[in-house]
Amino acid sequence: MRFNTGFYTPAAAAALLHEDTRTVRRWAFGYRRSRPAGAVQHPPLIRTELPEIEGERALTFVELVELLYVRAFHELGVSWKTIRDAADTAARLFDSEHPFALREVYLDPESVLYGAVAEADGTEALVELSGHGQQAFPQVVKPYLEQLEFGVGGLAARWWPMGKDAGVLVDPRIAFGAPVLEGTRIPASTLAEALEAERPAYGERALERVAWMYEVEPRHVRNALEFSRWLRRA
Repeated sequence: MRFNTGFYTPAAAAALLHEDTRTVRRWAFGYRRSRPAGAVQHPPLIRTELPEIEGERALTFVELVELLYVRAFHELGVSWKTIRDAADTAARLFDSEHPFALREVYLDPESVLYGAVAEADGTEALVELSGHGQQAFPQVVKPYLEQLEFGVGGLAARWWPMGKDAGVLVDPRIAFGAPVLEGTRIPASTLAEALEAERPAYGERALERVAWMYEVEPRHVRNALEFSRWLRRA
């Protein structure tokens, strides 16, 4: 694995996406469902790169960002087949293995929608992506565009899960992609855990003590605490 790709277990990805871990596994790696006529295999909705190690799977940063796009479809109740059609359409349209992590799809999500509808071989996609669904999808995606920074080739390079004003950044080049405090290389979880550990002894002074211990500003500790609370609201 390249060290600048990021590394996320399904559970870690699910926490950042505010989704169920089982749902993230199905989106990323596919799943089998038993039917009276036999088992049905549902292929994954994105292409993943990391090999399976001792039965465990993981995601890279761009794959995590792609699941933001998948999540937007999911919020509107779009079916698995239709999302799969949209993924195939976007891959061809943008000639990319990771089309849902490209700046273009966030700027113009309707290009993927219309492409998926045009290529659908049934009426289900036409119903799901017309009217309210088709109008709502760009609005669902827009907040993600404002949280992302794109790099070479328009591919997602950094992500602020709580927004760029919250001070917590996900950068695959830092700490294996763990959320860090902006302007530092310190994982947000490190400061949040240190604050909890220092509170019994230092009470209200614990925040300043942690800031002193890690040589950061008090705002970094506050941001770490807010991010910890945000994760728990998942």
